[in-house]
Amino acid sequence: MDTALHSDIDAYIDEVWEDVIADIARLVAHPSVANAHAAEPGAPFGAPARAALDEALGIAKRLGYTVSDDEGYVGMADIAGTSEQQIATIAHVDVVPAGPGWTGDPFCMQRRDGWLVGRGVIDDKGPAVLSLYAGAYMLSRGIRPRHSFRALLGSDEEVGMTDVHHYLERYPEPAFLFTPDAEFPVGNAEKGGYFASIISPAQTASRICSWSGAEASNAIPGRSEALLRAPLTELPQPVAYADRIELIDAGSGTTRVVAHGIGGHASLPEGTLNAIGVVLGYFEELDAHNPQFFSAGERAFMRVLHALLADAYGQEAGIASSNDAFGPLTLNAGTIEVRADGSFEQSIDIRFPDSTTEAELTKRLSVLAASEGATLQVNLVKPPFSVSAESPAVQELLATYSEVTGKPAQPFSMGGGTYARNFAQAVSFGPEENNLELPSFGGPMHGPNECASEALLRQALKIYILALLRLDALDFEDSHEEW
Repeated sequence: MDTALHSDIDAYIDEVWEDVIADIARLVAHPSVANAHAAEPGAPFGAPARAALDEALGIAKRLGYTVSDDEGYVGMADIAGTSEQQIATIAHVDVVPAGPGWTGDPFCMQRRDGWLVGRGVIDDKGPAVLSLYAGAYMLSRGIRPRHSFRALLGSDEEVGMTDVHHYLERYPEPAFLFTPDAEFPVGNAEKGGYFASIISPAQTASRICSWSGAEASNAIPGRSEALLRAPLTELPQPVAYADRIELIDAGSGTTRVVAHGIGGHASLPEGTLNAIGVVLGYFEELDAHNPQFFSAGERAFMRVLHALLADAYGQEAGIASSNDAFGPLTLNAGTIEVRADGSFEQSIDIRFPDSTTEAELTKRLSVLAASEGATLQVNLVKPPFSVSAESPAVQELLATYSEVTGKPAQPFSMGGGTYARNFAQAVSFGPEENNLELPSFGGPMHGPNECASEALLRQALKIYILALLRLDALDFEDSHEEW
């Protein structure tokens, strides 16, 4: 280990840390939920997402980067090397909607007891700032890299990644890229993504006036609300989830059913509790108490929901699959709504290993939906992908992580979908920790009170600086004639 280099990196982090915190706060202040329907010239995902991108590019310019952008889709912060061959990072400045349950303003970052709290502090605005300061270490020390370094900043990761698709149509791929948008040590494989909706027939004489879940399909809802056409006095108290359900008189002979679950990311269901399932559990109690309460159409769709929500791994739905390379399939029912014609629409977010296929999922889910008169609408499918664990770049990242943390490191597969899957040679390499014990005032990414540990962010910055220096020392095959 080069102790002098470690000491100098530690000194650099001490020098810049308060600026890092201030810059994360500046990014968090933008409610940058990507919305292609609000597109403007130069702002393909709406003005708030563009404002966050400009904020990030402003940070990069202040740090000494040469900055530009791909028509508002992706920002680019460059450090010229002795060759045009690129090493790159890519982070995103868009976020999922704040959603309910926050104890403070989601877009006003709090710094408390060694933690940062705010939408995006860990996914992915905090890591985006770290990637910029990691490259800026070279600028601060007058180091000209062998390979050019490009910090990419996306604006549409949470919705569809059309930003990076646009970028790759116009720019060559880097020789190697990592995204600081997952957990350490190295994610070299990602499950496929299967995103769909199950829609019931139009309903009449329904008891359920409205029903809501998560703000986004890739979030496990921590709260769900349904409005029932029935007075509070006619409804029994909940039994199975008595401590998680509130029945509130909503006036005009209606009752609001409010369920409190445990939210999280769709790809990480362990330890969560889907609040839509909590509401469904109460509805099933109602149905057992009074079989005439719900209409036949409502009861049919509830049976579909039961199969989707009975477990997070697709067993009840008949789509469970697993292998050693990728782990188990996960299934999340995230958003739900009662549409204008009275029909119900339930979104499903599936992360699947290569032991099953898109065709098999479609076949089985279509049968499930049709068994109760509903239909399956497939919206988007992304195949599984992987990069060799024996790649010199992957091995270098693993070694760097171990050197800084003292922990053994093996690559892993993940259920979350990151930008890495869009590039030929890319991995995820991020500061998230799935089993991290959070403070009482903090929550997970995609949930209320999203938080990040300052200590782990500082450690990640050191890992990134060392990783960029080590990657710069590697020789990469150049298969791109454009360079």
